[in-house]
Amino acid sequence: MGNHIFLASKENFEKCLEYGVYGGISHSLERINSEIIAGFEGIRPGDLIFFYVRNIGIYGLWKATSRPFLDEKRNVWERKDQLYPYRVCFEPSIRYFPKPIVLSDILDLRDKGKIWTFDLGTMTKKSHQPITTEEGKELIRLLLRNNPIFYPLTQISEPFSATQDALPLKFETDRKGQIKIEGYLNAWFMRSFAQGKLKNIIGEYYDFLNHVPTSFNTVMDIFLTHVTSVDGVDVLHKFTCIELKTGTCTEDNLNQIIKYENWLVRKLAGGDTEMVQSMLVAFDFQDKVLEYVQKRKLIEEKTVRLLKYRVAKERDDIELTEVEFK
Repeated sequence: MGNHIFLASKENFEKCLEYGVYGGISHSLERINSEIIAGFEGIRPGDLIFFYVRNIGIYGLWKATSRPFLDEKRNVWERKDQLYPYRVCFEPSIRYFPKPIVLSDILDLRDKGKIWTFDLGTMTKKSHQPITTEEGKELIRLLLRNNPIFYPLTQISEPFSATQDALPLKFETDRKGQIKIEGYLNAWFMRSFAQGKLKNIIGEYYDFLNHVPTSFNTVMDIFLTHVTSVDGVDVLHKFTCIELKTGTCTEDNLNQIIKYENWLVRKLAGGDTEMVQSMLVAFDFQDKVLEYVQKRKLIEEKTVRLLKYRVAKERDDIELTEVEFK
């Protein structure tokens, strides 16, 4: 079960609650548009939804009732210049929480390290921010703290109906076969995770987030947590960070993933280097990258996993092959 924060103005928030639907913007720049789609592709029915209403705070709590879908016909928010076509339906969950969480409380949690994926700057551009399950629990705790009196759920007066149209993933390639826009490669991964795929490569996973803010003023392409239930107790035992490159992976790209790996080891894994799995996905890899990874495996007994992707045009899909070392 994922957790997501949606950004909305007060007026649009009220429309969302009236119809039980949220819409992501369609951006004029294809690169940003692909990243918006990639974010929405990580939403599944049953995921928890919070709203950050500008200049007010974070409201909760709702559950997604549909996969993201495309709707370019029905105008919900009454803007002629923006239909917000990337949509997801939702319904109220748990109970009604009239008092929101103020932004200062969220910033306090960031200072304490309890919320680390929330980046208002990134969210303002794309209107959607996935967060981890543990961060979602912190938001629910604050909602319960702020609203000690129980209020029953308020049902949606005019529930919106989802279409069967999936979000558009454009795997346009150059002459070599390299995808032109990285956001769509990211979107393919997020759709695959939402559908429960890639476990034969990644292993069993729990949270899967993309465009995750880091302390380096950059975003991690994909981040996953691995949780196993043992006799009813959830045990968090691994993290995975994935960097995507549509072309040839260079030494700089390798240095970047290792930097993220070390950051996660310090920030989340308590210094346990074996708790973080790093993966690079690219069309190809420089010889220096292959040499370094092989030497690191021999010397440190730790590796960065390398996967090559190829676009299967006949199926409009992507195939992954891992680079093996002797």
